[in-house]
Amino acid sequence: MTSTHEFTTDFRSLLDKKRFEEQTIDGQSGFYDKREQVFVPENVFGNLFSNIGPRYQLSNIEIQRMINTSRKRVSNTLKDLHKNTKDSYAQTFLSYLSHKFLVENQNEPRNMLILYIDLVGSTALTAILNPEELSMIIRIFCQEISICISRYFGYVLKYAGDAVIGFFPEGSKLSRENLYEHAIQCAFYMHKLLNESINEILFQNGYPKLKSRIAIDAGENQIIILGPEPDLLGHVISRAAKIMSKAPPNNIIIGDNVFRYLNDSIKERFPIQDKFMLFETGEIYPIYISN
Repeated sequence: MTSTHEFTTDFRSLLDKKRFEEQTIDGQSGFYDKREQVFVPENVFGNLFSNIGPRYQLSNIEIQRMINTSRKRVSNTLKDLHKNTKDSYAQTFLSYLSHKFLVENQNEPRNMLILYIDLVGSTALTAILNPEELSMIIRIFCQEISICISRYFGYVLKYAGDAVIGFFPEGSKLSRENLYEHAIQCAFYMHKLLNESINEILFQNGYPKLKSRIAIDAGENQIIILGPEPDLLGHVISRAAKIMSKAPPNNIIIGDNVFRYLNDSIKERFPIQDKFMLFETGEIYPIYISN
């Protein structure tokens, strides 16, 4: 099945008519999101897709443009600190796309890469930030990481405190090797995003800089729906979370199931080899850490 996340010029094909109702308000055409109870003009949707849609190739110029756009979003979010705002609509829409993909592929076993990123030392932040400030910073982090995942052909599965879990399913128009490369490039871009956008704006506004760590592993997951929201069932998510404990701050760790499909130039970016015992099976699993 082709991934619904492969954006086309006609974004209407991604909009569920049960949720999005085409309307014209004050002469402006757009779509009413029944769940969020908000009208989104057509041109806003166009800009939204331009800013969050995946790209097969991202040049250095495009990456720098993404960083600049991120800085503006982070600055605007900080300005709304005392307005008790909800998640951005971009983040809301990305959750919709993830839900749509999982529902359309429910009960299917799928090979996927799981990307797990969390903040390092967030507990210490509670000692220097009030709850409102900490909540805003975590919201900014989750927002920017979510958009990053989307840009590289991934989906956001869920948020777990100060962590974001993303998945990159095989079976799209990307080959396995290209999909794995996208996931790795996504992780390296996340570090660039954290340093050159989020941390830069936070520091300018008197807030401490953030550190993160990232783990990526791959394997088969079953898409299930046990409650109101779909989820993934498999060992890969827990394995990614466990091997992440071996990663130093601001580093990326990947499992052997990922490493073996990377080209030599990317493998060179993971020079540190280690072993991790899978407690479920007792197997010794090779892992690789970026420098």
